[in-house]
Amino acid sequence: MRILVVDDEYFAKKAIVQMIQDWDPEVIVEEADNGKEAMELFAIHPPDVVFSDIRMPLMDGIELAAYIKEHHPGTINVIISGYDDFKYAQQAIQNKVEHYLLKPAGKEQLWPILEQCKEKETMSNERKMEESVAAAIYEGAALPFPPTHGSEQVPSYIIAVLRTDSSCKDQLNQTVKQAEWRHVMIGDRRHADTTVVLTWKPDEMTSSEWLRQLRHRFEQVIHAFAAEAQQIISIGMSGVHSQWDELAAAYKEAKIAVLYKLISGDNLLHTQDNTRAHHPHDYNLIDDWVISLRQKIVRHQNAEAVDILRQYLKNAAEQQPSVIALQDMCAKVTAMLNSLIEQLEASEEDNIAYLEQMDLHEYSSIDEIVDAFAVMISAIGVRMSSPSKDSTSMVEDIKNYVRHNYKQDIILEDLAKTVYFTDPAYLSRIFKKKTDMRFSQFLLSVRMNNAKAMLNSGSDLMISEIASAVGFNDYSYFIQMYKKFFGETPGKTKASR
Repeated sequence: MRILVVDDEYFAKKAIVQMIQDWDPEVIVEEADNGKEAMELFAIHPPDVVFSDIRMPLMDGIELAAYIKEHHPGTINVIISGYDDFKYAQQAIQNKVEHYLLKPAGKEQLWPILEQCKEKETMSNERKMEESVAAAIYEGAALPFPPTHGSEQVPSYIIAVLRTDSSCKDQLNQTVKQAEWRHVMIGDRRHADTTVVLTWKPDEMTSSEWLRQLRHRFEQVIHAFAAEAQQIISIGMSGVHSQWDELAAAYKEAKIAVLYKLISGDNLLHTQDNTRAHHPHDYNLIDDWVISLRQKIVRHQNAEAVDILRQYLKNAAEQQPSVIALQDMCAKVTAMLNSLIEQLEASEEDNIAYLEQMDLHEYSSIDEIVDAFAVMISAIGVRMSSPSKDSTSMVEDIKNYVRHNYKQDIILEDLAKTVYFTDPAYLSRIFKKKTDMRFSQFLLSVRMNNAKAMLNSGSDLMISEIASAVGFNDYSYFIQMYKKFFGETPGKTKASR
């Protein structure tokens, strides 16, 4: 802490300086004879605390207080004056003077104030560190000063994320604060039930000893809360880092590590080493599973669909896949359900909201994930099995599907087998009966009209690019079909726009 004593009376000034040094010999104490000299010292290195007389030449204590209030509001200002004058006290209050003492002030008056100043400075430094670490993690900002209180050498550090029920989060944070390790603790901006802890290795400890001690302490927290508070705490720990610009990467590692609770199903500490020990997963099996899940839903077998979902995710978890594989499974199920919602949206007035990609940090178990999907499967299944889904609405579904996906390779036989689970010949007859055209004719008309709209829009796209954009891989075949459909070539349409 840096303290500045300002007084034109030599012996009074020296007495204050001596009392400060008696309180803490390590405190830096500077001296000035008046407010003007004090301002010059502020320009070199602003002090944390100022003890100032009021009546001084060149610039008095009240003028100095006004300067501090405007230019250095974080500095604590204490007036020590020999004038018991309410007028001065009033002016001091207006200029945010923290304390107003009368001369001669002794240790009994001075030391409690110094203790308050020290506590306030400590809290201020902690807040600055927390803010700088949060900015580095979430915004990629550089640390304005390292959390290691000025050490130039970056120590080995890890980030841990601690997740618990919101009802005992304050208790958890208090436990971490009381721990005898050097750390900075912040709230997680993305998840309210999560605390982020940055802790670094003491110089006197080896890396292996430090990591062993950290794991032991985190495991003690887990077991203590399970036994005493009947609360589950999940903890994920990053790998060891030694560059401050890797804070965001360390945070991401810890967030991934804590998700392994979903896979392991236990209440243990999970580290980055756990995340690297996963078994490879067959992503083709995921695709096959999602297709079978979709088939159950469109066949109105909702209970069977949920059972398939639950059993597959539980079996997958037993094989210890990576968190990325689990996220991919959930993302594919979400995409499949959204595709069904899109089909419903094309023919229903009362639409179901699309699903957002699942945030696994919001779930505590595989069962919770399945339950969340089960609610949507039920809602979609009820809508798909409603009486309004007759042959007319089925044809409208197909037409809307084509209007949205004409760029893709669409085959009616595939739609019949994988979406509507009906005979392709029957679906073809129904479509012809309801629209007075074959499916292939309708698909061609949608593609041609979209191609013509592009040609007339003034776009700089080449004709070959437009052909590809509307689902034609063969450029010459596109020109042939366009001329047959409109009676002119695409080039002539583009030239006449």
